[in-house]
Amino acid sequence: MKLATRSLLQGLLLTCLSASALAASMDASNQEGINAGKSADGTTSADPNSYFDNYSSDAPQRDLYSDPTQTSSNIDVQGQKELTESDLGQAARESYVNNPADKLSYDSDMMKYSDEIRENANAITGVNGSQCVAQELNKTTWTTHACELANSLTQSCTRKATIVTTGGRETVNTQLVLDARNVTGQKGADYWMIYNFIVPEDGTISSGTWELLYPKAPGWHGDRLGYSIRAFGQQFKLKINNSGTMSISPQQVTKGQVITLQLHYDTDGHYESARDGIMRNIASGTNVFRMTFPMQAVRDTVKADIEWTSSCPADMGDAVKMSEVCSDPGGTRSVTVGGQAYSLYSDCWGYTTQWNLYEDDTNTCQAYIDNPNCSEGTRTCTQKIGNFCVYSKLTWQCAHTVKSTGYICGSEFYCSDGSCSAMQAGENQNFEQAVSQLAALAAYGEDVNGIDPNSVTAFTGKGMSCRQSAAGFSNCCKSGGWGQDAGLAQCNTEEKEIGTGKEKKLVVKVGSYCSRKVLGVCLQKKEGYCVFDSKLARIVQEQGRRDQLHISFSSASSPDCRGIKISELQGIKFDRIDFSDFYDDLNTNVKLPDEDALTQRIQSDIQNSLKSGDQP
Repeated sequence: MKLATRSLLQGLLLTCLSASALAASMDASNQEGINAGKSADGTTSADPNSYFDNYSSDAPQRDLYSDPTQTSSNIDVQGQKELTESDLGQAARESYVNNPADKLSYDSDMMKYSDEIRENANAITGVNGSQCVAQELNKTTWTTHACELANSLTQSCTRKATIVTTGGRETVNTQLVLDARNVTGQKGADYWMIYNFIVPEDGTISSGTWELLYPKAPGWHGDRLGYSIRAFGQQFKLKINNSGTMSISPQQVTKGQVITLQLHYDTDGHYESARDGIMRNIASGTNVFRMTFPMQAVRDTVKADIEWTSSCPADMGDAVKMSEVCSDPGGTRSVTVGGQAYSLYSDCWGYTTQWNLYEDDTNTCQAYIDNPNCSEGTRTCTQKIGNFCVYSKLTWQCAHTVKSTGYICGSEFYCSDGSCSAMQAGENQNFEQAVSQLAALAAYGEDVNGIDPNSVTAFTGKGMSCRQSAAGFSNCCKSGGWGQDAGLAQCNTEEKEIGTGKEKKLVVKVGSYCSRKVLGVCLQKKEGYCVFDSKLARIVQEQGRRDQLHISFSSASSPDCRGIKISELQGIKFDRIDFSDFYDDLNTNVKLPDEDALTQRIQSDIQNSLKSGDQP
């Protein structure tokens, strides 16, 4: 049997075996499902304890919901509060804001060369025999750079209105006073005077007192004529300027109930005129007809009001209020307490507010962000708002590739352009570091030349500020885009100078502050900077003065950008300063000799030497 045929049969056999095994597995699963279906009796029951750890049917959150008639509840407010204030919720938010996504660029040299290695594996390993194959060789070295980065932090806060009630039904000791002067008397049959009183509140009354007085002559008790009183099913006679006890059994009275008192002048003639005269005297206060009963009143002291609850996921500090919209439309809403409905109206029952806590800014990191050969190394938070990092110091590692060409002959590589030795040696930055330190000292010397050393300072900067954020306003503290972004046209000259200084790596950020407040709300924030004339000045001020000597630049609203004194310069360890930002300027300013001129000079020196040797 031919080899190809045998291989084909073996492949088919393995396929069949695999298919048989798969079919057997599927048959077993199918049968398991059938058996489970047969054993089911049509009813199911689930025990939550078997699914959830620490399950409890009496969760404390059940208090947030009372009954189906309740139309206003703060359950959503409490839910948002748990999300923003609990350890789990805060951990999730902090992780999302503070941890940047990993950057992987397929445009980087490392990724490209790894593809080339994979594609040319045979030639690289020499598996194609002893013939020579042209091959490009490359070597990568790494440099480390430092920069600062601001992270945007915006927060959405809510203000939720709910109806809350206070008080209840309470019993209060008071009096039920039935004074005939306070109501309009009516004329009844047989010349009785009728006074109807409306009970003002619910309660229980008991035995009290009655009074029939003539205040102008308190000692006069009338002539042979008297008066009759009817009240609470009782009738009795009395004389003027007298009072007494009205004995009644305790009885319930309700709000709105009518209690009637009747008075009759027991005269033996002129009945109508006598009655009318007494009614006029009572209405004017000349005569007093009054009953007073102790009362235990039942009063409803329930008071409904609107309570606002705010929920923000972070310490707002000097956050700028950018916008606010009504997210829960207004109207009338009710709550029921003790069977009684209480309704209130609000123009809006919930607001959502957008706050800007910090503006993002790539500062001096943008060049490394855009470079596919640079990757983020370390990130140290230097400023926080609450638990969220808004300003960080970063280190970047950037790859630099040196290429060379040659030939692979078997397992040997032969260099064709003479650059292989440079690749093998790699790059050495000791020279750049040493020259940078000397350049810094030389720059200091130029600043202090000819001035009294006791009062001189060098590397002096200028304090400036820019508007960072405000409602409907562009960020005038941006690091770039000053020539393209039309929104930056409203920024002033100082702000543009700061932006240009950021692009050239000439600035040190001091901090941010609220520059305008109204009623405790920040309407605009600013950032304070020290702007220097050169990268060397900025590097020495930042890493020497601030980081080593711990001499701050003061406050964001009033930056202290003074120069460095000679005594302070002596305390700075220049070998610990990273001058990598200065290397580009250093290399750009290095002037190499012209190659043609150098060749001509060498040839001239040789010819002169030869002529000198020909002389006797």
